[in-house]
Amino acid sequence: MEKNKCIFLDRDGTINVYKGLISRPEEIELIDEVAQAIRLINESDYLCIVVSNQPGVAKNLCTLDEMNKINDRLRELLSLQGAYLDDIFICPHHPEKGYPGENPEFKINCVCRKPNTGMIDTAKLKYNIDLSKSYIIGDSTIDIQTGINCNIKTILVKTGLAGLDKKFDVCADYVVENLLEAVKIVLK
Repeated sequence: MEKNKCIFLDRDGTINVYKGLISRPEEIELIDEVAQAIRLINESDYLCIVVSNQPGVAKNLCTLDEMNKINDRLRELLSLQGAYLDDIFICPHHPEKGYPGENPEFKINCVCRKPNTGMIDTAKLKYNIDLSKSYIIGDSTIDIQTGINCNIKTILVKTGLAGLDKKFDVCADYVVENLLEAVKIVLK
């Protein structure tokens, strides 16, 4: 059976306007041209899957159910512009303890939190993905380090954090202005 190719996308700062930790559906706002970029992926032979750290659950800014409603709102906004995501994987965990009101159930070290590879490993199995033909696109050095850890091609977008988080000293395979430009590079 032939394996699938995938474009993995970070969420906050790559698809939607970066506003820190989002805790309510109405805070989701698409970046310009994102729906157009995702439509191009939808029309190609690539899957389009979001992999996103969402520590707001661990920090008790929202529940897991509320996070699912936020992602439903993201899907709705994309759908209104004729685009869709094949799947969304989130990591609700955060390893650092000691925040007031934190949710201890989610304050753990895990394999899913980027730059660990758990979300991509799960997607690879679920969708029979060939990582050697896949990409990750994101706005942080965490996204780029995740791609390096998975041995997939990496694209840093200058939206959101634009790589200025400086968590990892990494170089992306490509650095572009936005998601649309990134997708055009993959599909060229």
